[in-house]
Amino acid sequence: MRKLLVGFSALGALFCATPAFAGFAISATGNVPNTATGLVTAPTNVVASTASYYQVWNETAGTLSSSVSVDVLNPANGNYSGLTPVTPGQSLAAGTTYGSTYIQLNPGVDGIVHSGEVTILFSSKITGLVLSASNLNASNGLGAPGTTYPPLVSPPANGGANNNGGSILTKNNQFYTIADGGRELILYLTANYDGYKDIRVFTANDSSFVPEPASLMVWTVLGTVLTGGAWWRRQRLAV
Repeated sequence: MRKLLVGFSALGALFCATPAFAGFAISATGNVPNTATGLVTAPTNVVASTASYYQVWNETAGTLSSSVSVDVLNPANGNYSGLTPVTPGQSLAAGTTYGSTYIQLNPGVDGIVHSGEVTILFSSKITGLVLSASNLNASNGLGAPGTTYPPLVSPPANGGANNNGGSILTKNNQFYTIADGGRELILYLTANYDGYKDIRVFTANDSSFVPEPASLMVWTVLGTVLTGGAWWRRQRLAV
C-alpha cells in the first residue's frame, strides 16, 4: 500500500510542477555532425570554430529587456534568397519572450566549398531572423554564455574578399526556406575562400511539442493506476 501512496505522491508533484519550455532548435539534418540531434555545443569562439558542416547551437531564452533588431520578422512559409528585400527597422519588442539559436557555416577553406544544405526543426514558431552583420553584432548579448562572438565586419577582415561580414544579404548564392508554419528552416548556403555565414534565429518561448496538461495528467494517472494494480496483484499472490 505504501508503494501505491508513493506513486500518487509522485503524480501530485508532477502535476503541480510548471516547467518552462523554451523555443529552441530540436534537430538538424543534412550536412551536420554525427550527433544524436545534429546540433552542437556552443563553441568557445565563433569565428575560430571551423567545420565542413553547418554548426547549429541553442543560445539563451527568457524575456527581452529591450527591443532587438531583426532583418525578417515573423517569416511566412516560402522560399527566399540573399536578394530577397528586407524591411529596415523591424524588431522584437521589449517584454517579448524568446529562445535564440545560432547557425554558422565556417569551413575555413581558401577555395570553393560545396556545403550542401541543412534542415533545422524548432519546437516553436520562428519569430525573427537576424541576417545582417550589424544586427548580428547588436544581438550578441543574447548569445550562449561563455562563447565569444567576435564582431562580424566587412572584408578583408574575418574572411575573404566576398565574405560580406558573414551576412547572406545581397548575395545571389544564398538560399533559405521557411516551412511547417514557421517551425522549420532549410538553408542552402555557401562560404567560399575563408568566408563564413552566420544567422541568428529567434523563436517563440513556448513549444507546440509539449504534451497538454490534461493529456499529461491522464497518462500519468493511468501509469500510476497500472503500477498500483500490479502491486495489489502481487500482494494477493503472496497471501
